[in-house]
Amino acid sequence: MQVWTDKRPLHAIHPIISKLLEPGDLFLDIETTGLSRARHQIYLIGMASLVDRNNIYVNQLFADRPEDEAAILTHLANDLHTSDVKRIITFNGNSFDLPFLQERARVCAVSLNFDDFELFDIYKEVVARKNMLQLQNYRQKTVEQFLGIDREDQYSGGELIKVYESYVRCPNDEAAHLLKLHNYEDVLGMIDLLAVFAYDELFQSPACVSSACVEHYTDLDGNSAEELIATLTPPCTLPGHLSCTQPITGAYLHATGNHVRLRVPLYQGMARLYYLDYKNYYYLPAEDMAIHKSVATYVDKEHREKATPETCYSKVAVDDAFLHSDRLTEYLTHVLRGFQTTL
Repeated sequence: MQVWTDKRPLHAIHPIISKLLEPGDLFLDIETTGLSRARHQIYLIGMASLVDRNNIYVNQLFADRPEDEAAILTHLANDLHTSDVKRIITFNGNSFDLPFLQERARVCAVSLNFDDFELFDIYKEVVARKNMLQLQNYRQKTVEQFLGIDREDQYSGGELIKVYESYVRCPNDEAAHLLKLHNYEDVLGMIDLLAVFAYDELFQSPACVSSACVEHYTDLDGNSAEELIATLTPPCTLPGHLSCTQPITGAYLHATGNHVRLRVPLYQGMARLYYLDYKNYYYLPAEDMAIHKSVATYVDKEHREKATPETCYSKVAVDDAFLHSDRLTEYLTHVLRGFQTTL
């Protein structure tokens, strides 16, 4: 068994990361010889925690022989028992890392459980925002690429299984470096991944409108169309380049850095204000609007129908007075929050 330790400065990080990090946070990641908890083993456990507000401590436990698996599990159990860890942060750890650790600990007769810790799975939270992010997949490296996080490691965990098997047969520094680097960047990279939650700040905060106007254009079918275009200042710098469309409202958002551009379809000079609780509304086709069921009881059944997410809206006139009033901010705030309804 080998223990690799490293202390590195915590360089300037995104403000949202500072906001989310708490004393007692531990980032945890494992490397295994396969996906089966019954048939495969853990050969590397990586942990990262804040020494203070300026430094990160990385601790890696390496089983350089398969029979050392029990030793690294025991080391982990002792670390958790004697430390001030309160929250364990992983990437897909709730489904993979933590159950794998517990099963291998059981097999190795090591007492290890996570019942006393708060668990935070970054993967689970990112996947919950997949309609917003619209990435090709939600592996850690893919999310890192979206956020502009660079890695030296070029291997996947699966590819490194053969590297580990080769190392066991013939230990060498090059193979050890590849194994160590992948896990090191996985566990350390999770800290930077927290920047993705900056978009929550954008969608939950009141819209800060820099400019707004109505533009007319010809759509692909040759019809005249119009949209409300607004430039917003986000509450904090946004990582990556996000472009997404809200499927119900048709609103389109492009955001990067300190610039947000929002486009909202208009219908004969009217914007649609969608309601989230559509099951409590009825749609009136003749008026092209939805009304609450408490009012709809006074409307003849022949002139109303149950609202759907697509028909549950009222209408707002987008005129010059609207563009220069507080109603614009209120409306755009509502539109921004609508992006989270698909999360």
